[in-house]
Amino acid sequence: MSYIPQLMSGRSLLHNGVNEKQWVSRGSDTYVELFEDFHGVAGALSSYHSGFAYTEAGTSSAQSGLLIDAADGVVRLLHTTASNTTQACLLSASASSPIAAVDSDGNSNEVVLEVRAKITLSTDTAFDASSIYSVYIGLWRPTAVSASATLVDGVADNAAFFLGGISGTNSIFLETDDASTGDDNDDVDSGIDFTSGTYHVYKIDMTDLTNVRFFVDGVDANNGNKFDMSAIGATDYLEPFVLFSRTDTGGTERAHSMDIDYIKCTWKRS
Repeated sequence: MSYIPQLMSGRSLLHNGVNEKQWVSRGSDTYVELFEDFHGVAGALSSYHSGFAYTEAGTSSAQSGLLIDAADGVVRLLHTTASNTTQACLLSASASSPIAAVDSDGNSNEVVLEVRAKITLSTDTAFDASSIYSVYIGLWRPTAVSASATLVDGVADNAAFFLGGISGTNSIFLETDDASTGDDNDDVDSGIDFTSGTYHVYKIDMTDLTNVRFFVDGVDANNGNKFDMSAIGATDYLEPFVLFSRTDTGGTERAHSMDIDYIKCTWKRS
């Protein structure tokens, strides 16, 4: 990926040879940008104003969302070792103006989501299969966070990375749904694993809704699969979300954590 930092009118030019395969300019006059780098004083997220809101469900005090003391600004979602179902979630704070994936004529609004995040596993080398974790990064129709193990699967419109799945692995799975029969893709293996304690950049490109693209650290993660979301409607709004959830108490609980460095989402102005 290459950049030309200066152009007329202060706009920059980006060459994306991976998925857009052309020079493109995403100026603020044409594209909306939601960007959060989580700069602020270390402490509870409840006292921090940003483009994202922290919410939780399940057993109180068994999870937390904190701004940690990190040079570049980082949010940490953390579970305790208590044997409880716990959900910690970052949601777009602009729920009153969510993102339309298509315009009124059915044309793609070219939604692109990029999140830099890392999962750090405590003691274990992979998620314990008997204590089911649901860890997602993606876009969904605005949804109330709950303790359900099938929370994301039940959302009519979504495109997301599913980290670790429910099989006790570090595999990165992919899923999409546009509320259309036959277009519900759940738990599709990308063939890529996340590395505990290492940041990865997760990107979802909805420019072509007949073939939504997933990337991990710039590498194509579709693994030969096609994700069709072309049936999504102009009023089927989306919002970015990060969900760090433990939905079962049958295993040996660990204080796993998830750090989010930044969240960036762009889409065409209406």
